[in-house]
Amino acid sequence: MTHQDQDTNNTYAIYVVNYNDDERKTRMSQRFAKNGLYAHYVPGVSITDPRISPYEITDFQKRSWAILFQHLDSCRHFYENTSADYAIVCEDDIYISKKLKERMPEIIAGFQQNNLDFLQLSYLWPYPCVGGPHFPEIGRTENHIFHRYPNDLWGAHMYMFSRSHAQAMLAKFTPEYAFNCTNSTTESPFCSDWQITKFGNRALISPVLGVEEGEVKTDHQGQINYHRMCSAAHYSPELFY
Repeated sequence: MTHQDQDTNNTYAIYVVNYNDDERKTRMSQRFAKNGLYAHYVPGVSITDPRISPYEITDFQKRSWAILFQHLDSCRHFYENTSADYAIVCEDDIYISKKLKERMPEIIAGFQQNNLDFLQLSYLWPYPCVGGPHFPEIGRTENHIFHRYPNDLWGAHMYMFSRSHAQAMLAKFTPEYAFNCTNSTTESPFCSDWQITKFGNRALISPVLGVEEGEVKTDHQGQINYHRMCSAAHYSPELFY
């Protein structure tokens, strides 16, 4: 199923990256349903996937590859199985703006006006707003500001991209490219934060349209604290489901 922006007739499809977690899947589907939206789910990617298993890499690298390939499988489904103009891809642990559907016409308009390939609709930033020399403003719509962002901004938990950029990502992010990243001293690691969000003509919006719940599957206390800070900076029950 795709959704149509009634103002411009542009269409978009929504995907959620979920690895066999039915509780999270149900929660995300309910959040989108409250917006009158439908989310697609592609099958989870395990570390025994044929794109991963032939390569001698660490278990951590296998997990990173698996996550990125599931993001990419969402991209592939959008490109090969829908006729939508844009895709939104989310991870399965985010709150969704109560105005997501309402705001999509102006988000698409800003995307087009800035000739973007890729737009972060949410990201990890421990303050309510972005700005300054590291986040130069490139455009505005009625409710949102569009900014460039630096390579050390993290988060791949809610973003959108165009059909042409989907084709570019599918062509670039191959298993061979992934292995080259693993053995290169110049390429970035093959994980979603280093690759997907740093490729193409990219921007972010402020304020965000999604917020991480703030609880991450890790035992690294620094990561736990940072994710909680970022969630607290942006989340309000009045604004998000």
